[in-house]
Amino acid sequence: MASVLVDYRYATSSTLRAEGDHAALGLASTDSGTFLDAFAERADVVASGLLRVGEVAATRFYEHPSAIRAKIALADPIITVEDGTVRFESLSACCGVAARLDLLDEALTSTTRASGTTNVDLGPTVRRLLAGVRRQHPLRIVVGRTGLEVATLDGQAHERIVDLPSRWLRSLAELQALASRMTLLAELDASQARAFLRSLPARVGDQPLWAQPVGGGLRLGSSPVPGAASVGAPHRLRVLEPVLRHATALRVFGTTSRSSAASWWEVTLPGARLGLGLSPAASRGFSGEGALLDDLSADDPQVELARRGLVGYDLAQGRYFARALPFGRSVLDEAPRASKARRLVAAGKVRAEGDRILVAGSYGEHAVHLASGQETCTCRWYAEHRGDRGPCAHVLAARLWREEGA
Repeated sequence: MASVLVDYRYATSSTLRAEGDHAALGLASTDSGTFLDAFAERADVVASGLLRVGEVAATRFYEHPSAIRAKIALADPIITVEDGTVRFESLSACCGVAARLDLLDEALTSTTRASGTTNVDLGPTVRRLLAGVRRQHPLRIVVGRTGLEVATLDGQAHERIVDLPSRWLRSLAELQALASRMTLLAELDASQARAFLRSLPARVGDQPLWAQPVGGGLRLGSSPVPGAASVGAPHRLRVLEPVLRHATALRVFGTTSRSSAASWWEVTLPGARLGLGLSPAASRGFSGEGALLDDLSADDPQVELARRGLVGYDLAQGRYFARALPFGRSVLDEAPRASKARRLVAAGKVRAEGDRILVAGSYGEHAVHLASGQETCTCRWYAEHRGDRGPCAHVLAARLWREEGA
């Protein structure tokens, strides 16, 4: 998995000051100070949530049969501090599972707070400290653009920034596009949530499965009945089990599509929310879902931010949030289908014939229909996916050709 190396210029120096029997580290930053210096109100909840975010980043939920197993990177969350919420996000090594811990204002007592984003490695020392935290223990979190400090009764650790996998950028951009189209499908209380997760099989094949609503909760089924949420490989949901002892509810978001789709599972915790995003199947990473391709020609500031991976989507609040990753390129500019569509239009490989648009393919031409809500193409990609993974390159080329007034 390719990585992006980011260089920072520090506007200030790190500082070390004494506070009674403890030492406080002030992290160097590209702006005037740290983003966050705070104590957790419920240290056990915050620690458990952070460990789950780290677990997702350190796990490969799917291994392609022909792939040579690569070393799994350490857990690398992206931390975003904004008004009202501090967010810790990660993606699995296979990019098919996303996790996000949202800490609300009531979860933290802050002495320093400023907007900013960084990405760090949750190494073994930090994870050991978090694993030993109990409810009444102090847990201090200090976040700066150059790193993260965690301090508990058992000690403290400072994690520096790490290379961010470039595939994460595209996956995060695709995920917010998918999430913005989801609606609330089910809401379970804590006991119903525990019962459903305990009923999940340890592992199943890659065939589509749905969480179907039944009296008093959810059950797995093989068909998308009304109100069902697509879960793909349900064993991925077991990541949520350790936090259910703190949970008050589980909310399930998805789409009403009868095809397999992404879903978002959000556990409500004291002062926090832990969300888990699932791709439609274990073998499918978010980076290839093609949701952003529907906005290829849109001239909208929000869409452009989404293309650059600079916003996420909060389903609980029904809004976008800023995520100031230090990248300046559009993820759509690197999408193979988008690039192919532009080349086809530029080369004059698109033409009209009656109510059809003909687009050149590898062997002959493909007929594209652009009827609203019923776009079709005669290519192999459309035959396999039926629009389930975004539009094919030929549909994109036909859209661009028509919008250019050709």
